[in-house]
Amino acid sequence: MKRLGFILLMILLLVGCGNQELTNELDYDDVVTFIMRNQKKATPEVYEACEQVLPQAIERAAVEDYQKVIKVYNLNPDVFSKAMTLGFLSSVETEDPILKDSILAAVERSRELINSEAYMASAELYYAERSLTPEELNDRLTAYEAMISDGYAQLLMERSENTKALAVYEDILVEYKDTEILLNYSKALNNMNRYEASLMASIEALKMTPGSMDAKAEVTKTAEMLGYSKVEINTMIDETMFVGRNLLRQNLLANQLNVPMPEFELVGLDESVLSSKDLEGKIVVVSFFATWCPPCRKELPHLNELYHQYIEDEEVAIIVLSTDVDKYLVSPFIQENGFDFPVYYHGGIKSEFGVKGIPTLFVVDGDGMIRYKKVGFVEGEEFGKIMSWYIDELKADENS
Repeated sequence: MKRLGFILLMILLLVGCGNQELTNELDYDDVVTFIMRNQKKATPEVYEACEQVLPQAIERAAVEDYQKVIKVYNLNPDVFSKAMTLGFLSSVETEDPILKDSILAAVERSRELINSEAYMASAELYYAERSLTPEELNDRLTAYEAMISDGYAQLLMERSENTKALAVYEDILVEYKDTEILLNYSKALNNMNRYEASLMASIEALKMTPGSMDAKAEVTKTAEMLGYSKVEINTMIDETMFVGRNLLRQNLLANQLNVPMPEFELVGLDESVLSSKDLEGKIVVVSFFATWCPPCRKELPHLNELYHQYIEDEEVAIIVLSTDVDKYLVSPFIQENGFDFPVYYHGGIKSEFGVKGIPTLFVVDGDGMIRYKKVGFVEGEEFGKIMSWYIDELKADENS
């Protein structure tokens, strides 16, 4: 499955964040012109412009533009950004055979860069100001490498190079697993008529994310191919989801923190003021988001449902903090989406909470201690259940 929306925006926001102003001010032709006029200048702005144009050139089937821009971009000395941008071009759809070959070459180049010493040094430099621990940096880079390799394997499958694709997935799964990669691995196994192994992979995917409709569909399809009855399939799915939820709950609740919540005074969209002192004695859910963040946009509707679930509960407070630089965008965004939860500008406390990416959510107990931290949003995750587990656990602790 292509992950065009998520991957492209991750390229622009995580790797090429600096080109956001350029994106807003100039159209495609203007950016191409800017690159060509400045191609001999090895500046970050030129390479950020290339990062913007490359996926657009593929979407437009603008072969000549792509070839001109990639020639400039290949000179980018920032190995980390280059590896990310080239690697995630696999997610851009095209029917042009020349561009298909170009994308494959770009992704193969990305995989070469990822295995170089220069890549690690470049990544460490890129993340130097984000205060990541060596373990956090390694986890992030491992995830990026897995996603790029996943895209590469899908390109191979489109070319019917299934044996090679399967080998790529088996390499990925040694270091990294997530639901989507397991599902793609399951499909690769199906292509090789390895149905039993495919079923095991899709069951593992469902166990990781019990709410995933894609995982349920893959289990059902593969089990039907193996001759399982509907009753057997439904039982298989129910048992897998039961086990998955229990494992997930145990793992989440075991990962408890004990960090004091920073003191703060926040200004809301309605100009009301909220102080951390106003929340004393309450279990507080503090969520950081931005209007431009795709995973945030997916999480916020679930957060709104959670707000209504606990709106009458005086023991629980839910506050949502915007990290947008362009504050004028926030109020229209909230109104257009019909969100009812209170929204405040983060006022600098994003760094005090130690937020390194969004969406990030904290659950604070009645004594003002951060007990749980949730980073990111996974498609198919049972957000409401997860948050109820956190809140109910803290309530039980207080009543014990």
